[in-house]
Amino acid sequence: MRKIVAAIFFSFIALAAPALADAPAKSSPEIRKAYQLIVAKDYAGALAVIEPLARKGDPQAEHMLGYLEQYGFGVEKNLKRAIDLYYKAAVAGNADAQFALGELAFLGDGVDPDPARAAGWYRLAAEQDHAGAETRLGQLYAEGKGVDKDLKQAAGWFEKAAGHDDPMAEYYLGNAYYAGAGVAQSYANAAKWYERASAAGNADAAYNLALIYYNGAAGETDAARALALLRQAAGGGVTDAMVAIGLLAHDGRAGPDDKPADWFEKAAEAGDPAGAFLFAVALSQGDGRPKDPAKALFWVDRALSEKDGLSGEMRMNAEALRGELARAPAAARTGP
Repeated sequence: MRKIVAAIFFSFIALAAPALADAPAKSSPEIRKAYQLIVAKDYAGALAVIEPLARKGDPQAEHMLGYLEQYGFGVEKNLKRAIDLYYKAAVAGNADAQFALGELAFLGDGVDPDPARAAGWYRLAAEQDHAGAETRLGQLYAEGKGVDKDLKQAAGWFEKAAGHDDPMAEYYLGNAYYAGAGVAQSYANAAKWYERASAAGNADAAYNLALIYYNGAAGETDAARALALLRQAAGGGVTDAMVAIGLLAHDGRAGPDDKPADWFEKAAEAGDPAGAFLFAVALSQGDGRPKDPAKALFWVDRALSEKDGLSGEMRMNAEALRGELARAPAAARTGP
């Protein structure tokens, strides 16, 4: 089983069009109605509700209208107008608008990236208990972007956001405990937070938790639970989980219907270099698939094309396999 790698790093995850934050309970009936219309993708209906409110200076309506303008939902995409609307709402104290401006400044989505400015907007939103902003501040402190690197502060912000049930913060807090980054190292606490994040659908947390269960890092091993979590992670697109299930299947420790080549192929198709190499091995040996040297050569080349995609030993093995396949007679590579 592969070791945890992703768990000790903090990386930014950017979505092209993040979901609009749920309307607070104290929102007006009109705002709650507009939110439901946006969720239902009835943008014309939402605009009919929002635009009159925004013209009257309602900060929540300004934020929601900015969201629609930014992504072109129901209207022509207009980032400049979206920023103007966000700014009006943010100055009026709307935390969602402050967070939106932070995202734009950090990610550079149509504007010049400015992590320091992003940190300022995130901080304003975080002071109003905005979980997404708290998580982002934690990431900024963890990586030293826009602020001085401070792992203790990073963990503190992750903990605040996790207290608001933010799955990404729970995942990052699990990472912090696993690595002892800003908190006392604890596999048990890492497992606790990965458990919460994976229950909320975080596939990376499910993968890391699977490895903890498999290795028994937090106590007893639980191979069945680990396999179930690996399946969850694989279903969420984590290619390391696909490779791990393939390796378990190769050793006869997965389900009766799990075929190594099938899982390696899934990982390879998703762009994982290790999956591509292992799929090439399966094809070259006829392991779960008919021998196909030509296809094996294609996939081992794909694996080797990623400069830093394979570990040293695996890269040497991949280069050796490629040499064997390239030396094979042309008829053997192309088949009948």
